[in-house]
Amino acid sequence: MNRYIKKTACPMILLVLIFQLLFSNYSYANGVIYDIASLGDNKIRITLKWSDPNEKKGLSVAFYHLTNGKTLNIGYEIKDGARNTTSIDYNLAGAIAPIRIILTNITKDELPFKDIKNTEAEEYIRHLHDAGIINGKQGDYFKPKDLITRAEFMVLVTKALNIKIDKSANTKYRDISKHWAKDYINAASQKGLISGYEDGTIRPDNNVTLAEVCTVIDKAFKLQTSYKGIYDKLKEDKWYSKYVKKIFDLKILETSDSIYRKFDEEAFINRANCAMIVSRALSTHRES
Repeated sequence: MNRYIKKTACPMILLVLIFQLLFSNYSYANGVIYDIASLGDNKIRITLKWSDPNEKKGLSVAFYHLTNGKTLNIGYEIKDGARNTTSIDYNLAGAIAPIRIILTNITKDELPFKDIKNTEAEEYIRHLHDAGIINGKQGDYFKPKDLITRAEFMVLVTKALNIKIDKSANTKYRDISKHWAKDYINAASQKGLISGYEDGTIRPDNNVTLAEVCTVIDKAFKLQTSYKGIYDKLKEDKWYSKYVKKIFDLKILETSDSIYRKFDEEAFINRANCAMIVSRALSTHRES
């Protein structure tokens, strides 16, 4: 996923390829794995499978619908004795690729995390969770208001971009030799997404600012747009100004978002807002 085109209408023939690159073979926490295959003529088949063949459980699709052209919601039920595989055929006409896929187990009406229901970022957290990109903290909790560290953010971005992790790569920063996110930080650094400090450190456990997140997102997804908006709360002539403005021009952030109420590019960003930005970036970029 290293090539992108401008934020304009994408030829429908590319839609299936984009779906497969972003969403094939990802696990869902409730024991469901899904896969996407092309049927031709702008159609795809989404197959859901109960991941444990030893359990006498199966599943069936209860509903599916597209929201705002960007989010395909699929509700499924877990049933004893049912087939462990089910599928739906979906016509991509009207979809704006790539889209978010959200799975909902309506049998228990479960969310992947207990503390995200009816929050502003619920859809985006669920999207990244279902795509195998994001995890919670302390078991079933996401802790959306917790600040996110540089290391956590690098893990999130490298997973979102499906960057290959080389565990044998040399560590160029002297403060991560035993850090849990060492391999992800090395991978992000090799892609030019993050740089260290003059003293040879990367300071992985420092919190990350909104300005830093916007800068990395721009470098990572290489999005382009000709739209030039005016945003009265954005600072000008800062090192990060063009990156933050571009994120707004692309509508990855919007003035209607709660983060804009007391907007400060140099403030630390929380896990919820970071998930929202990454999810929207994934659902904005195009393959060329």
